[in-house]
Amino acid sequence: MGIESRDYLRHESEGNYRSFNMSSGGWAIKYLIIANVVVFLLEVATSEGRGSSPVINFLALDRGSLFPGFQIWRLLTYGFCHSTQTLGHIFFNMFILWMFGRMVEPVVGSREFLVFYLVSIVISGLCHVAISPNPVIGASGGVMAVVFLTAMYYPKMTVLLFFILPIELRWLAVLYAVVDLFGFVNPRSDGVAHFAHLGGAAFGVAYKYYGWNLSSGLLRKWDRFQSNRSVRKSKLKVYSEPDTRLSKASLDERVDAILEKISREGEASLTDQERELLKEASSKYKKR
Repeated sequence: MGIESRDYLRHESEGNYRSFNMSSGGWAIKYLIIANVVVFLLEVATSEGRGSSPVINFLALDRGSLFPGFQIWRLLTYGFCHSTQTLGHIFFNMFILWMFGRMVEPVVGSREFLVFYLVSIVISGLCHVAISPNPVIGASGGVMAVVFLTAMYYPKMTVLLFFILPIELRWLAVLYAVVDLFGFVNPRSDGVAHFAHLGGAAFGVAYKYYGWNLSSGLLRKWDRFQSNRSVRKSKLKVYSEPDTRLSKASLDERVDAILEKISREGEASLTDQERELLKEASSKYKKR
């Protein structure tokens, strides 16, 4: 699936956010691009012709691989695969990811941006398999989420459509949504997963609108899990045999009571426990 035909570049003008530094960014985008390129090179190295590759076969997403296959890793890995029949698919996806991702990564933070992007890939994949049994590959669903998130943060920023026509980013995002909606309603064999694009776009909008923070939520759940483990461990008590040995003062008192009983009732009145206690006392008295 691809949005590789959708060319645009930021237009420097007075209407833009002049405080934004185009060289800003973070480690998340760099690692995402590297990962996509590495997977692409593996696809090329194992290519069997006509776009077929064992790598693609193992990582691509389709409904059958999930139900009943339960190969859930494909919900994420498909987003790192691209067609080997043309460089345009991976080039434009990575170019757009770099172009718009570096605008919002400094805003949300690298860790949060990485989680946002990966979740958007999963959501886009689920949207696709929900309506189509056909296999899907490509980062376009995640890229669309990044584009729409950027449009939510910088709606009036001017970009160049096809490197020529100036247009505000919010209207460019609307245009893309309309194109994908039209492609979804009027399906044709263009190889584009339009509903996956729409799913990514919707997630990007919802993320900003509801003020989600995905990485913090995951950390809170992890901390809660660790805390619960600690509580369960603290409730475990180590069993130890009770100390049946008597203190010196207690032993003397018990012995005196037994001797008084002997003087009153005779030795035959003693219980086995009392006899045992006398033996223990005798042994201890010899060691004093």
